Amino acid sequence: MMLFLSGCGNEPVRTSKTLLQPNEVRGEVISLDLNNSVVKVKALALGPGLEQKLSLQNDSLVDFVVQAGDMSLLQNKSLFKGKLQETFSTQSGISFLLHEVWPANRSDLIRLNNVNRLLRRDTLSMGEDMIKTVGDQVPPFALFDQDGEIITTDYFDGSITVLNFIFTRCSVADMCPASTMKMRELQKLATLTKIPNVKFLSVTLDPIFDSPGVLKSYVRGYGLKEQNFRIGTAEKSVIDDLTRQFGILRKATSNQPLDHTMRTMIVNAKRQIVYQIPGKSWEVKDFLSRLQTGEG
Repeated sequence: MMLFLSGCGNEPVRTSKTLLQPNEVRGEVISLDLNNSVVKVKALALGPGLEQKLSLQNDSLVDFVVQAGDMSLLQNKSLFKGKLQETFSTQSGISFLLHEVWPANRSDLIRLNNVNRLLRRDTLSMGEDMIKTVGDQVPPFALFDQDGEIITTDYFDGSITVLNFIFTRCSVADMCPASTMKMRELQKLATLTKIPNVKFLSVTLDPIFDSPGVLKSYVRGYGLKEQNFRIGTAEKSVIDDLTRQFGILRKATSNQPLDHTMRTMIVNAKRQIVYQIPGKSWEVKDFLSRLQTGEG
């Protein structure tokens, strides 16, 4: 299947020495070949050295191979920033894999930054030993979800939401994988028992790796129902502020990407934390009963 998208003008390709890394590209989607996982891109800005590698002509159009999660994002977000990885196959020769794709619409980025400035200010106002707990309001924040859409604290309005922190590369079976499976089971039971206005939100602890496309593949891999289940990511500084406020500790280790603590919370329709369990040992039945009462 081939999809064509309208362009945004004839902005010339340019090499960026300050905003983009050597393997990064900012571009506009022109068309998508879903059957072959290829996207045709108008390159708007390139990291140093990329223009020579790509051998761009005057029209600055180039084809990239794209993985499924990133392809899903590019179907809806024509302006993007991503990284390129050179690959080779006997069938197609040298090609470039576009990965770690992020939305790059200017108005969205401005909105994201404006909200997260409020988060930064709120974090700085907290004492060193203070964290958000039962009875507190969640702080203002803005994230990109698995579809590249902006999600803010508006997400909590009019619903009761289960909130936790995970990351996709976590390989410790009783940590993030177990938590996500419990969230999936809780989502299923909430639907079967017809609890109204229930939502789920997971926030990544590993934003450097967990781009929206990676999150999309993660959601699909676990079979989560996306109608009311979002996973959010953002710049590392934003995740740093959120983990600081919610008392989540994380650090890099030699044998895995992150060592971290856990906390699973219920947030009510007024953006207030009404229940929480620190650590990994929260129970689906416990959270289900609290969702059923609507009181946390």
